[in-house]
Formats: sequence, structure tokens, C-alpha cells
Amino acid sequence: MKKLRDDRGIFLTEAMVAISILTLLMLVAMPILMQTYRERQMLKQKNEALSLLRYHLLSWKTESPLLSEPATRTPFQIEWIERDDHSAYLSVAWDYGGRVHQLFGEARK
Repeated sequence: MKKLRDDRGIFLTEAMVAISILTLLMLVAMPILMQTYRERQMLKQKNEALSLLRYHLLSWKTESPLLSEPATRTPFQIEWIERDDHSAYLSVAWDYGGRVHQLFGEARK
């Protein structure tokens, strides 16, 4: 039987080119994945802050505590900006990524 010329396996240069292409793909993909992770964490924290804001404003509006305060993983700072008999303004702040983020809410009776 004759041996075919193409039946010799892969060369070192082919393997090096394949490894370098995979390395470049990983170098491009890592920053994109990290940015996506940070954005996802930020959205989770924003949803937690929004549910906490709604809870406190509804509790004030109904003048009685609701079922239970929503569970949060992020430490939030809650501050009543203005609160009288007919209107209330509330601020929820938290730190993430070296920045301070805030949400504001308003309720009226």
C-alpha cells in the first residue's frame, strides 16, 4: 500500500497558529464578558433599590408596614428628603464600582 502525502499529521506552525488565534479570541472576549458582568450586577442592585424604595413609600402612604421589607444583598443608605402630611420624597443610595448611585422616589396621599 502506498502512503498518502497528506497523512502526516499537523505541523508545529499549524499548531502555533491555532493557539495564537485562540489566545487572541480570549483576549478580545474577556473585557466584553467583564463589562457584561458589571452591567448585570448594576441592574440587580438597581432592581433591589427600586423594590426597597417602593416598599418604604407604600408603607408611608398606607401608614402601616407592609408584609416585610424586601431582602437585599447590597447595603443601601435610605434618606427621607422631605416628609410632611401630604407628600414624601425618599432617596436610596449605594456604592458600586467606585461610584455612588442614587434613586429618588415620591409619594403623595
